[in-house]
Amino acid sequence: MSAAANSNNPAEQWMQFWTDAMKQAGMMPPQMPGATPSGEPTAAFTDQAKQMQRSFFDAMARYCDEYMRSEEFLKQMKQSMDASLAFKKMMDDFLVKAQSNMQSPVRGDVEDLAHMLRGIEERIFDRLDRLEEKVAAVEEQQQAEGSSARTSASARSTRSSSASRASKKK
Repeated sequence: MSAAANSNNPAEQWMQFWTDAMKQAGMMPPQMPGATPSGEPTAAFTDQAKQMQRSFFDAMARYCDEYMRSEEFLKQMKQSMDASLAFKKMMDDFLVKAQSNMQSPVRGDVEDLAHMLRGIEERIFDRLDRLEEKVAAVEEQQQAEGSSARTSASARSTRSSSASRASKKK
């Protein structure tokens, strides 16, 4: 039994089975043109096969490109897209009606609610910013009044200290 019989590939096992059966029956399958006696393809045959494969794929690519650029194909694609979009819209409408009938919120309702909440949040933040500015202005005003009051109080205390020292000297 050969390595092909031990492989997991069913196609190789099938080919090996029939090759062995033909050998035992005395009927050797004819050799493939371009193959060595062991059945391996020659380098020239492999190159020819690759060239044939390349030309086949090139021809298929040209054919597909021509077909995909044809007016017929483009019309079919447009019809298909239009039908898909119409079906999607019909399904969306159906689902919205079904959810409305079940009195459950639909996506549009949730989006509207989120938009309203964002608007409320923005107004609250704007108001907080204005309040912070007012508080800062009041604090600055109090600091200014406090420093001027401290300056006048220290001036008064300096004057009273000088007067008391002068009276003590007398």
